[in-house]
Amino acid sequence: AECSCGVAAELAEEAAALRLGLDSPGTEGSPETSLLVLGGTLDNGALGWRELIALSWKLQAEVIVDRGHAEHLQIVLFHPAATHSTYAEAGGPADAGDFTIRSPHPVVQLLREVDVLEGVRSHPDAEGIPGRNRVRLRGQGVAACEERLMRCIAAGEEA
Repeated sequence: AECSCGVAAELAEEAAALRLGLDSPGTEGSPETSLLVLGGTLDNGALGWRELIALSWKLQAEVIVDRGHAEHLQIVLFHPAATHSTYAEAGGPADAGDFTIRSPHPVVQLLREVDVLEGVRSHPDAEGIPGRNRVRLRGQGVAACEERLMRCIAAGEEA
């Protein structure tokens, strides 16, 4: 995935595969989710968290809405510098809770709406999961979360 048009094309292929499984239940090998790992760069520059958010708007419009997937698929983002607050400043106070949406590389995940809704229906307190996860990571502290993420990044560089 080297340019935004390439990312859109790859995500469109993944979206079509997910829809095939929804439209034709029992289709062998049909995925239930898809991860597109962007590898950290786009158009030969570093892909920052805010750039990934902007890219996701384009992907939402071109891949999800324009292709008729809006009622069936969701986009979820993960990034090494992701923050829950849109207004968080780089270099500002760190929040270990932000590590719930961090990953070693920028990632766009596609989820099937039916699976998300089933998960919400089947869990007694699905709405509380994100908050509990942030509380748990805050209890571990920023340093432990940063160290764990750095180990993941280093392991990927060694491979």
